[in-house]
Amino acid sequence: MNLLLLDQKVSLLSLPREDPRAVHLCAVLGVKIGDEIDLALKNGPRGKGTVSVLTDKRLDLAIRWLSPHPCDFFPVHLFVGFARPQTCRKILEQASALGVGRISFFQAEKGDPSYPKSRLWTTNEWMERIDRGVEQAFASFVPVCDMHPSLNDALSSLRSERYLRIAMDNYEASGPLTAPKETDERSIALALGPERGWSENERDLLRSQRFDLRHLGKRVLRLETAVVASLSVLLAGYWTGVDSEGL
Repeated sequence: MNLLLLDQKVSLLSLPREDPRAVHLCAVLGVKIGDEIDLALKNGPRGKGTVSVLTDKRLDLAIRWLSPHPCDFFPVHLFVGFARPQTCRKILEQASALGVGRISFFQAEKGDPSYPKSRLWTTNEWMERIDRGVEQAFASFVPVCDMHPSLNDALSSLRSERYLRIAMDNYEASGPLTAPKETDERSIALALGPERGWSENERDLLRSQRFDLRHLGKRVLRLETAVVASLSVLLAGYWTGVDSEGL
């Protein structure tokens, strides 16, 4: 946890000592009176929290908010077939940390229909996983995440023509995945099927929606690895020349 992500903009945050955030600050970071920690408002500014009270019952942070900063999402809409909950947990955290603006999960034809019924999706855990990724990235902007009953339903959100449309496929790809040209100003729609891959119907749908099928080489990767690797290739151009000061 590189910062605390807050739901409300407050000047004082009081945490019971049994709160997981207070436990982390005390047991892992070993904070004491006067120490400063980083925090941020969801979809808002960052701030500094000074430990003002530290007792056996509570931990208080006096908050000083910093100037607002622009949204730092990358223009990527990630589509992923529902997979095992432990896989989706990793994808939620890593895609959020990498700065994806929107994540859409869908029930794929080769996906297990029980996956969307897991605790991950029937409770707020999926939102908590996104928050973890944002906190890890020392960021404040939280990506949109939605769920769909099919790939066709998920792709209905792509109304704009200005998308670079890429689907990852081990079997029928036209070539390897490469970084977009620097002059390409389109947003990116990146689609990955579930662990068992695409059905023929889904491949036909992707092609009809002008998706280009690409691969990451001959090795078969875990879905969460393929997501991170694909995003890394596509985002490399955006990272070029980024100033690392303050990171």
